[in-house]
Amino acid sequence: MRNLFVVLILGISLAAINVIPYPKHVESGSETLEFSRCDLNLEPLLDEAFTEILEVHKGIILGDQRPCQPDAPKALTVKILQREALNGSECASEEYELEVNKQGITVVSGCPVGLIRAFATLEQLIQKDGESATGKAVIEDVPLRIKDEPRFGYRGIMMDTARHFLKRATINAVIDGMMLAKLNVLHWHITDDDSFAMESKQIPGLAGSAAFDKNEIYSAVQIKNFVKYAKQRGVRIIPEIESPGHARAIGKYKPLNDAITCFNSIWPHNLREYHKIRGGPPTAAFDPSMNKSYEFMKSILKDVIEYFEDDLIHLGGDEVMYSCWRGRQSIMDFMKKQGFTRVQQLLDYFIGRTRNVLKELNSKKKVVYWSNRDTMNAKIKYAPGDVLQFWGHTNEIHRLEEEYPNNKYILSPYDVLYLDCGVGNKYGGPSWCGNYKVWLDIYRFEPTDYNVSESKILGAEGATWAELIDDSNIELKFWPRLLPLAETLWMPKRTEEMDLVSLIKRMNAFSKKLNERGIPSNAFIRQYCEIHTEECFAKRD
Repeated sequence: MRNLFVVLILGISLAAINVIPYPKHVESGSETLEFSRCDLNLEPLLDEAFTEILEVHKGIILGDQRPCQPDAPKALTVKILQREALNGSECASEEYELEVNKQGITVVSGCPVGLIRAFATLEQLIQKDGESATGKAVIEDVPLRIKDEPRFGYRGIMMDTARHFLKRATINAVIDGMMLAKLNVLHWHITDDDSFAMESKQIPGLAGSAAFDKNEIYSAVQIKNFVKYAKQRGVRIIPEIESPGHARAIGKYKPLNDAITCFNSIWPHNLREYHKIRGGPPTAAFDPSMNKSYEFMKSILKDVIEYFEDDLIHLGGDEVMYSCWRGRQSIMDFMKKQGFTRVQQLLDYFIGRTRNVLKELNSKKKVVYWSNRDTMNAKIKYAPGDVLQFWGHTNEIHRLEEEYPNNKYILSPYDVLYLDCGVGNKYGGPSWCGNYKVWLDIYRFEPTDYNVSESKILGAEGATWAELIDDSNIELKFWPRLLPLAETLWMPKRTEEMDLVSLIKRMNAFSKKLNERGIPSNAFIRQYCEIHTEECFAKRD
């Protein structure tokens, strides 16, 4: 009789399958399935939406079929099934079922994105051809049954192309890694003081003036291709147009220069005690009293709505240098006319007016804003449908529900999830956000541990601000450090001590899968412990 192990994820030790994030429910045996890719007979029973996903990902299962004889008998059947017809309805469930036995492989899902999640699990289960003694592909722990779905619907990465332009191949590789890790949101920070590199159909000369270089602009066609590429891999792209602060690059376009306060200011910086520099660029801000500021936002939001499909649009909303507003008399006169007694009320005004602009353009869109101690202390007002992305310290997460009980939250506390920290700042000085955020601290982060209702938490996001990040190192910032976050957001909440041996083995296996795709991944433990994981990380008395 075959041995059969059943694992329900309740904090207990995990079975041996090398999958991350670990599935919600696993039944595994002790046998090994070896097969040639030419042995597989694919039997899909799918709607058009599922078929499109299958065409993108079927190589994960079938591999290279060119050497196969087309009329040769097939020993194993691969069945790809959907639960019911979609009938044109929106389908977002990520749940799936996967079964592997000696007769073949069966995948069942209710939505196309569930099929993508199943393929991500399969890719990790299949050992690459040539790794076994027979030279065949291998799946261990057969018979294997998996029923899986995520705990949180928002499992994200923030990518900043405003501080360093990233090439198309780099962005696609980031999306590929996200697909494998079942991370489903790419928050794209497109604009900042440094550059504005998104083509605007509404303002044709903007990007040519505000990008680093005329050859470093994301065209409308490229952006739509990114959105399509990501969607086919189960990843949403949420664009961020930073406003009203961090807007200096926009002022490089002469017709908009007068709408940007502090455009010509310097941003002085002291390097230790011995060298003072001008710094730059300054963190400028839109003039909230000028209609031109809102005309710009309307034009850019028209572009964003055309280019991006997601219902969420990030509009920044923090780190405004209020001195830039105090230093312009016309803004002070506007404050008085509006009856405002605090300069922070100008930020409320800008947020409310731009939100109304967006709602007039598309009432289904929702806005995401950055939130931390400063916005909370300033009593910034948000509408009930707004989403707040918290980037402050973990010890202040509890304030979110106290201050904003009618909103939902994305958690990106800088002391855990800012992945650019710990390597110095943009001028050669120390990092403002402390030490390098290590994988173990990320794994210890549990979103529900901070007195905020789980129903209010959409999920969490690892952020990489790109002053010191470019094409050469962005993936090394993500991998494998984001894997513990991917697991925490996917799996049911741990109720017992974490199984470090299982986690490390699976992180190592995942890194190898990334390398097979040509995606680099950092070493995170010493090589001896990669080989002798139990010896290094087994719990001691």
